[in-house]
Amino acid sequence: MDVAVLGTSTTGHALAAWCLRSDAAVRLYGDDANAVMDSVDAVQRRAGREDAIDGTTGLEAAVGGADVVFDLTGREIDARRDLLAEVEALVAVETLLVVGDTSDRITAVAAGLRRPGRALGIHVVDPAESRLVELVVAEQTTADTRDRAVSFVESLDTMPIVVRDTPGFATTRLDLAAIVEAVRMVEEGVASVTAIDRALELGRDHPIGPLGLADRLGLDTVLSALETLALELGGRFDPPDLLFEKVEAGDLGRQTGTGFYEWENGERVGPASPNPTVETRSAEASER
Repeated sequence: MDVAVLGTSTTGHALAAWCLRSDAAVRLYGDDANAVMDSVDAVQRRAGREDAIDGTTGLEAAVGGADVVFDLTGREIDARRDLLAEVEALVAVETLLVVGDTSDRITAVAAGLRRPGRALGIHVVDPAESRLVELVVAEQTTADTRDRAVSFVESLDTMPIVVRDTPGFATTRLDLAAIVEAVRMVEEGVASVTAIDRALELGRDHPIGPLGLADRLGLDTVLSALETLALELGGRFDPPDLLFEKVEAGDLGRQTGTGFYEWENGERVGPASPNPTVETRSAEASER
């Protein structure tokens, strides 16, 4: 299996390393030669092997003969369409074109192809810690493309889930739904920051609660994502006032040291303000 990875992002590193471990030959493409070679080194370290990967700044050298091409360049939609049209002219008819690292609809990106049925999207949920992969089926994606992509992702010892091409896909929508409700619970004084997160960390075996996750992602990033989903999907994703307040104050989470938690050296050290307490009546008041 020959795989071309276009782009030098963290997602590209993860996918390239998984392919190497599955004995695929990988070619990594980027515009900057230094970034390409740094990425090759990073992928080799992650995969624990130094063979079967080449880096290039030449598109034809990257995609020629590839069975699967991942576009993880992060380009704007028009530039991405141009790139994929160029790729399509260089690869075989049966080559899969897989689009990731984009907030654009996969359906819109694929519209520029002569054979849009060969395209679908990919979202690696957490390149550092998870092997869960969303495969995003565009309106044009054929059943054969979907099935071949599922088989390929499974061959990488990763877990694919197939989702429709909708805003936020599945995992992002679920994460943001939990985050927005958790922030509202803080606003309403339902429970403390720590208690809200423990409800899912200990009660539902989540690795991190929604408020801790929001801090890790960056509250500015969360706010932007919620605003986008609110426009697409309605008021259930409207960002709470408290989130606006924290972003405006520069309290963006782990990156700034303060969000819903205080952070030191990348670790949570305690809840930040506001941190509601659940008030109780005194014994004397209860007896009156």
